[in-house]
Amino acid sequence: MSVEQGVSARLTVTAMTHRGALRDTNEDAFVIGALTATGVDTLDPLVVDLVVRDSAVVAVADGLGGHNAGEVAAALAVGRLAERGPRTINASQIVQVLHDVNAELYELARTHPAHGGAGTTLVGLLVTPDQVTWFNVGDSRLYREEGGYLGQVSVDDSPGTVWDDGGEPATATNIVLQTLGGADRFEPVHPHSGTEIHVPGTRWLLCSDGLSDLVHTAEMESLLADNAGDDVRAVKALWAAAMNAGGGDNITVVLVRS
Repeated sequence: MSVEQGVSARLTVTAMTHRGALRDTNEDAFVIGALTATGVDTLDPLVVDLVVRDSAVVAVADGLGGHNAGEVAAALAVGRLAERGPRTINASQIVQVLHDVNAELYELARTHPAHGGAGTTLVGLLVTPDQVTWFNVGDSRLYREEGGYLGQVSVDDSPGTVWDDGGEPATATNIVLQTLGGADRFEPVHPHSGTEIHVPGTRWLLCSDGLSDLVHTAEMESLLADNAGDDVRAVKALWAAAMNAGGGDNITVVLVRS
C-alpha cells in the first residue's frame, strides 16, 4: 500500500495491532499518514509506503483499559493526527495538537456522559525530509535501533515493569501518571518531545505497553536483529513474543524504516 505525500523522503511503515490473548476488544489504535486503524485486529502486518514532501505522522494510541470509552479516546487521538499531520512541521505544533486533543477529550466527556473518563496514551513520530520529532504522553513507547542496539527514546509516565533475574516480568503496573483525557476533571498535559536530524536507514519501533510490559528490551533487540532485513517478520515476531508471554493486554507494534 502506498500513500503519496511528496517527493523528498520515503518511509516504510510495518504495523500490527491485536487484542491479545485475554481481552475481548482492542482499544489500541494507530495512524500512518492519512491511514488510521481503530478497534480492529490485524492477523498479519500491514505495510505502508509514505513518500514525504512536507510532513507525516506515525503514532500509536492505547485507550485506557478499565476506563469508559478507551477505544473512543484512542480513535479520536489518531484521527486528529491524521487530519492535522500534513500541516504540522515542528515540535511546538505537534505538542499543540496534543494539548488540543486533551481538551477535546474532556469536552467529549462533559457533553457525552457515556464517554466520561475516556482517555488514552500516545506515542509518535513527526517526520519531515530533514527532521524527526518524537512525542509521547503516557507509557506507550518509542525505541530507536542503532548499530544493532535498541534504545528507548520516549519518556515513561509510569513506574514501569520490574524484571526478575530470569528476564521475566515480575511486576507490571497499570498506573499511568498522565494521559490525554481520562481524569474526573480537566488535567493539563505536559508532553515529552524531542527533535533530531532525519537519518535515512534508521528503524524506529513504536508500541503499546502490551508489548513492552511483557517483552524485555533485550529480547526485542534480538528479534529485530534476527530480522534486520525483513520488517514484516520482525513485527510478527515481536507480536508473537508478547502472546507467548501471556498476551495479557492489547498489543500494537509499529516499525518505521526511514
